[in-house]
Amino acid sequence: MGLRGSDQAPVRVVVVDDSVTMQRWLRSVLSKDPRLDLVGVAGSATEARAVIKATNPDVLTLDIEMPGMNGIEFLAHLMRLRPMPVVMLASAVSPDSALVRRALAIGAVACVPKPTLPTPESMAALCDSVFAAAHGHAQNGHDADQSAYHNKILLIGASTGGVTAIERLLARLPDDIPPIVIAQHMPQSFLESFVRRLDRLGPHRVDFTRSRMQLAPGDIRIAPSFDVQTCVTWHSNAWHIQEIARDNAHRFCPSIDVLFASSTTWAPQVGALLLTGLGSDGAKGMLALRRNGARTMGQSQNSCVIYGMPGAALALDASEAEADIDTIGAEILSRMQGKRAGQATL
Repeated sequence: MGLRGSDQAPVRVVVVDDSVTMQRWLRSVLSKDPRLDLVGVAGSATEARAVIKATNPDVLTLDIEMPGMNGIEFLAHLMRLRPMPVVMLASAVSPDSALVRRALAIGAVACVPKPTLPTPESMAALCDSVFAAAHGHAQNGHDADQSAYHNKILLIGASTGGVTAIERLLARLPDDIPPIVIAQHMPQSFLESFVRRLDRLGPHRVDFTRSRMQLAPGDIRIAPSFDVQTCVTWHSNAWHIQEIARDNAHRFCPSIDVLFASSTTWAPQVGALLLTGLGSDGAKGMLALRRNGARTMGQSQNSCVIYGMPGAALALDASEAEADIDTIGAEILSRMQGKRAGQATL
């Protein structure tokens, strides 16, 4: 086989597939590889929860198409509550299919076609993929992007006290970051000087958002306070800026709630932060994001100038955790990579 093991204990594997025939075939193939230890099999998302809790596997193989809660839905649930390496198995799925892109965006290590002809080579490739995934590598499938934040985006909302908070947050970010879009409550004239200052202070290029702008990793964009609301949308394998007309339903422009809510469809790809500020703008949008699989955090009370917005999010259970301004950036990025498990259970 392509990837050789070491003297370490075999990798613990759980198979999730609704087909009894496929379960038996996977059991036969995986059990013959000394690097792998098949510790459990489940036929549905409900069974999978119990098996994962009972066996504590190192890696999961997951059928991308299952009845009830399908593999994509279960993957999003899993990555939010118990992140772990997952190899998606699919029948006749092309590398550029929407299902494959969705699975990789949510956090799957690889998507591997189910062999139509179970040759020794195809069986060895499957075992290699499972072994590699358990050790953090994509192998013999539709590999994920090299970036740690492939398909991800970080959205940030702030108001009173946000100028200093954003400066401190951005100054502590690493070079490798997902695209960031910030909604800061501030008149446009002040925002313009703020954007220039941020661009001058840090290593990343900071600028305003513009309609139809495509975002890339490393971009930091600030929503303007004109009479349009800034939204984000995912299409053509990239994040883009979308502007919509301002209405009377939202007091602020830019509105943090509007920005957050615009990304709900793609919530598992999203991280959201609420920083210091008066009022509750962003709390409802953050709640919708969290309920749909986003990673969400608020600034801690003791590091806020005004604890209004983060406090409102915490009261709604919209933020999964809080952190001081000097550590919140690193913490949300870590959670977006699936390195921190949530406090909830499957």
